[in-house]
Amino acid sequence: MTQEVYSINSKQRIFLLFLIFVLADLVVINLFDEYAREYFYLESFTDSIFMALILQILLKFTIQIEHKIGNFFNGKKGSANLIGRILVTWALLFGSKIIMMLVIDKVLGDGIQYFGPYNGLGIFILIIIAMIVTEIILKKIYFFLSD
Repeated sequence: MTQEVYSINSKQRIFLLFLIFVLADLVVINLFDEYAREYFYLESFTDSIFMALILQILLKFTIQIEHKIGNFFNGKKGSANLIGRILVTWALLFGSKIIMMLVIDKVLGDGIQYFGPYNGLGIFILIIIAMIVTEIILKKIYFFLSD
């Protein structure tokens, strides 16, 4: 009996990671929908699929912008640049969550509802944090299992 050897190129690896992260985000979103109904409600499973896809794309886009900001400030020295980097990064990360929430709301309309502090922004940020933590855990497992 011969053992098949599979090789994965970089495009396939990116696709697999994207797919795994979207599926993980889907689980996180649906757990919030099930266990935090007083703060977050989705009308259908299809809405959660759209939300997971959109958020994954927007999160990756935000991370790319954050890395560009980091690269811009990396070559500069001084406390003013450090403070500038922190402020710009914070504004990007916080502002992007508001934009993400607005995009999701526009796409899903009445299919999604947020409740609680700041018109549901608190639960939305909590969902994003849970998604990012889940992705970090999955990345650690993925790299731990490498040959």
